[in-house]
Amino acid sequence: MGTGNTYRTDLYALHHVSQNTLVTQPKEIFIESLREFFSDDSYYHYVYDEWGFPKTPDLTGFPIEAGYNDDTTTRVFIGEPYRFDIIYYPALLIRPAGSRFVPISFNNEEGSVQWTATRYVDGYGNESLVQTPSSFIKAGAWEGSITIDIEAKSPQARDDLVDLVSIHFIAMRRRQLERSGVFVKGVSQGSPSETDDRNDKLFKCTVTCEIRSEWRIEVPVSNVVDMISICVDLGNLDTNPPTLAPNMRVSTTVELIEALAEL
Repeated sequence: MGTGNTYRTDLYALHHVSQNTLVTQPKEIFIESLREFFSDDSYYHYVYDEWGFPKTPDLTGFPIEAGYNDDTTTRVFIGEPYRFDIIYYPALLIRPAGSRFVPISFNNEEGSVQWTATRYVDGYGNESLVQTPSSFIKAGAWEGSITIDIEAKSPQARDDLVDLVSIHFIAMRRRQLERSGVFVKGVSQGSPSETDDRNDKLFKCTVTCEIRSEWRIEVPVSNVVDMISICVDLGNLDTNPPTLAPNMRVSTTVELIEALAEL
C-alpha cells in the first residue's frame, strides 16, 4: 500500500524530522487503503483513472451494468470531498476530524540516543559488535480521528458500505496501518440519516476511526559531537567471562574535520 504523496517543504529535513504522522499521511493512507480494498469487489468496484483519481467519466449512453465486469467506470467514489464539482454516488469521503498532542514522557524523550552497531573482526577470528551513538532523539504522539462520510442513493447501499468500511479498518487492515505508522484505536458509526437531493433522497452515515500516531526528530550526532573515541579490547571471547589479552587494545579517535576532509 503506497500513497505517492511527498512533502513540498525543506523544513522537515532542516530540522531533522524523520516522522510526523498527523494529517497528510493518515488521510492519504486511509484513502489508498479503501481504494485498494474496493478495487477487488465486483459490485462496489473501484477503478483508478490515468492520474490515480477515481475514474468518473460521463456515463451518458453507458449501460447500467458498466463497471461490473470491466474498468470503464468506478462504481464507488473514494477520496477527499470537493475534489471537483460533480455528484457521484455512492461516495466515501475521507477527512481528518481533529487531533491533539499526547506526551509519551515528561521531556518528550529528549536526551535519548539511537545507537548504531559496527562489527569488528580481529586476526584470530574474534568478532565484536561496537555500539556507537548515531543520533539524538526527541519524540511524541498524536491522537485524533478520521471520519469517512458515506453517501448513497439507497439505504441498502449505505448500510452495506458502513459494514464494509468498519470491518476493513478494525479487522482486515489494522496491522497494515499500524506498520504504516497509524494505529486504529477504535471504530464507531454514527446515526444513519437522509436528506433531500433534488427529487430524490440521499442516505448518509459517518464512520469515525480513532487513531494514534507519532512524531519523531533524530538529530545526527555529527551535528553535535566533534569527536568520537572508539576502543576495542582483544582476547578470547569463548570463555565466560571473556579473557582479555594483556597489552592488546585498539584505540582510535575520529574527528569530524578529518571525516569531512576524506569525502
